[in-house]
Amino acid sequence: MSGAELGQVHQPPRCVGRGAVAPFSPAELTELERRIGARAAPAGTQLLHQGADVDRIGIIISGEVECSHRRRGRRQVLQVLHPGEVYGDIALLCAVPTLFGVRAASEVAVIELDAPRFWALLEQRPHVCRRVLFSVASRLEQLERRLLTVTAGDLTHKVAALLLDEVGPRGGAVSLSQETIAQLLGTTRPSVNRVLKAFEQAGYVQLQYRRIEVSDPVGLEHALR
Repeated sequence: MSGAELGQVHQPPRCVGRGAVAPFSPAELTELERRIGARAAPAGTQLLHQGADVDRIGIIISGEVECSHRRRGRRQVLQVLHPGEVYGDIALLCAVPTLFGVRAASEVAVIELDAPRFWALLEQRPHVCRRVLFSVASRLEQLERRLLTVTAGDLTHKVAALLLDEVGPRGGAVSLSQETIAQLLGTTRPSVNRVLKAFEQAGYVQLQYRRIEVSDPVGLEHALR
């Protein structure tokens, strides 16, 4: 599909995914899926191998994926991506092997956009190019904030900051297991569970299987002080 063809699609004011971080609009994703198709993969599928050369990007249509780094046999989750977000773009833009592996955290559907189509969109559609650049910069900024989260404050502060970073000021659902949260924060699952239980008793969250409902984000904000 050419950039001109994509440009004929009506562009809504917002992107899917986590606000403006997602580089493609809903209409663009619909058009890409219609022309290219989407790959369905069960949970646990390795979508991108650490250290691999990248010749395409992945755009998440449904489900969630984990970006992780494996060292000395230990896998460390560093980021969780949601529908509308992409992976592989930084390595492709920089022409370097990817530093992270990407694995389906749940059943997922992804559009795999190969390098020639991706470059054509960036060259022919300036608005897509700007959003891709903003998406990359926003994710790097998020990783910087996550780094500050795991190096400042006690575990209560870290868990509260992570939950608020996932849902924003209005609250909502965090579809992360306690094990994944522990990996993101460099701690253990029992330690995370103790903090979450305290948050639940305070009425800040409701704990469910592989899901945390943040019902009182203002209360969580107080935990950061």
